[in-house]
Amino acid sequence: MKFIVNNLFLICIIIGSGLLLLLPRLQRRGPHLNTFLVTKKMNEVKVVILDVSKPAEFAEGHIRGAINVPMEELSDRMPRIERYREDAIIVVCPKGALSPKVTSTLKKAGFSDVSSMEGGMKEWIAQSFPYTKNSAEEEQTLPNRMKKKKGKSKA
Repeated sequence: MKFIVNNLFLICIIIGSGLLLLLPRLQRRGPHLNTFLVTKKMNEVKVVILDVSKPAEFAEGHIRGAINVPMEELSDRMPRIERYREDAIIVVCPKGALSPKVTSTLKKAGFSDVSSMEGGMKEWIAQSFPYTKNSAEEEQTLPNRMKKKKGKSKA
């Protein structure tokens, strides 16, 4: 007992740290996939990419074919999403912080196969996966290491 009284501060720190480590597990965030699992799923089944970014963020870069429904407008635009109730849906946001909340909301609304993408578009771009900018549907990659140098190649 004397040990506990003498080290109360240390014990509180240990208990607090343990709770903070468990916090993400306790939150109901729904299933999540990393960028590689997203591409694998896209190659295996028909996937609907639901991008919950703001329109300006969506214009900066999004996965080709993604549907933009800003998180703030999700409840108002739910009828637009209803037709995808039985499809595999992957929710994407700019940095991966908003998509778990939307995934949980859609699961509660009865959608059967909903996942969020870890890291969002930031991670997608960092992994050099293809994305589209604006509505011009031009494929972009960052960093653009694959671009050929201008000029003639030597044989």
